[in-house]
Amino acid sequence: MRNNNEISRSKIELFIKCPRCFWLEVKHNIKRPEEIKGTFIGSKYDPILKKELDEHRKQKKTPEEIEKRGFFLFPDTRKLVLWRKRLEFFHKDHNLVYWGKIDDLLINKEKLLIPFDFKTTLSKNFSIYEDYKRQLEIYGYLLKKQGEEVESKGVLYVIKIDINEKYEKTEEREVYILDNLNYDAYDEVLENLKEVYYSKKEPDPSPNCSYCERDFKILNLKYNQT
Repeated sequence: MRNNNEISRSKIELFIKCPRCFWLEVKHNIKRPEEIKGTFIGSKYDPILKKELDEHRKQKKTPEEIEKRGFFLFPDTRKLVLWRKRLEFFHKDHNLVYWGKIDDLLINKEKLLIPFDFKTTLSKNFSIYEDYKRQLEIYGYLLKKQGEEVESKGVLYVIKIDINEKYEKTEEREVYILDNLNYDAYDEVLENLKEVYYSKKEPDPSPNCSYCERDFKILNLKYNQT
C-alpha cells in the first residue's frame, strides 16, 4: 500500500548532487538557499510549445526540424496528457513513489520512445549540462518502469531568444540529441537514495557541495566564538 513518501525528479537530482542536502530537505524541510535561475522565460514558453506540438499532432505532423533528425511526435495523446501531469513509479521495496513531469515525447522509426525536453535560453551559446542529461535519463527510467520501450537517446528542443537594441525579438530553434543515456544506472542510484532517505543519521556531504561547506564554516565560526 502506498504512503505519502514521494520523491520528485528534482529531488533525485538533488540527491545525486549532495546526499546531505537531499536528506536535510526531504526529511527536515531544511532547504538550500534559493538559487537565481533563468527559469521565467522557460515557464512562459513551455505551455506555448506544448500547445504548438499538440496542434501538429492533431494534423498528424511533426515539426520539420525534428522530423529531419529521424524523430516523430509521440502520437498517444491520452498517455501524454497523463505523463505531463505525473509520470510515476511506485517502488514496493522502497515504499516510495518516484515521479516527474515530462514536457513531451518523441518516437523513432522503430516506435521506441525518446525523452524530449524543452530548454529556453537568452544566450547565443547553449551548453548541455550533466543535469540536463540526467533529467532525460530519469524520465526514460520512469517510462521503462511503466513497461514502455525506450530508446537510449534523448532530445532537447532549444529555443534561443535574441533581443536587439531596438527591442525586437527573434528566436532560433535547434534540436540537440543526447546519445547513450544510461537508464539502468538509476536502479543503484535509487537504492542509495533509499538508504539515505530512511537513515536517522545525517549523511556525509558531497566533497564539492558549496552549501554544505558554508554550513560547516558557520558551525566552526560559532564554535570558535564560544
